[in-house]
Amino acid sequence: MSQIFLVRHGEVEGNAGPNRTFAGWGDKPLTEKGRAQAQAVAERLSREKLTAVYSSDLMRARDTAQEIASRQNLTVQTETGLREVNYGEWEGLGDAELLRDWSDLWQRRVADPFHVAPPGGESYADLWRRLQPVWDAIVERHQGQSVAIVGHNGSLRILLCHLLGAPLGNARHIRLMNTSISCIEYENSAMESGAARFVISSMNDTCHLAGI
Repeated sequence: MSQIFLVRHGEVEGNAGPNRTFAGWGDKPLTEKGRAQAQAVAERLSREKLTAVYSSDLMRARDTAQEIASRQNLTVQTETGLREVNYGEWEGLGDAELLRDWSDLWQRRVADPFHVAPPGGESYADLWRRLQPVWDAIVERHQGQSVAIVGHNGSLRILLCHLLGAPLGNARHIRLMNTSISCIEYENSAMESGAARFVISSMNDTCHLAGI
């Protein structure tokens, strides 16, 4: 049995509160609460024997991953393919601003995020083209092992849709809180036969955040 722990990064400005914004490829640092969340998820995963810790190369994911890796005497392996969706000209904006200034395109994006991209940004199809090869390589490389992947709200939800066999455009129907853990399991024998069956044994687990 192999396990992959999918972890969303800790909180950054714009992730919480009434005026949430799209961070995208913006390289935002963790807030004080985000750092506490990263330490809490690292403590939770210290109970697992991890072979590797992978991360998006963006600061908020990388710093969260470093907390996890340091407790396992591992080095974070960064992958650009694990980055969040690129929101292009929409980065740093929220829903209200998009409805005001980009109403037609924003509504088309909400209706069909798989095909419709923000100006200068990515559709879900664009993201999946760069994310899938990274995911496949990690799965192939770590059969029979446990690893952690630290990523982002959009990219991890798209990956979960893929594993569920759901349309990738349904990603917005999944909620992943900051430093939540989603555990993916699969049997090595299934991998060898070419018919791997992934089981999502938990999703959006935040029990380690009690009191934060």
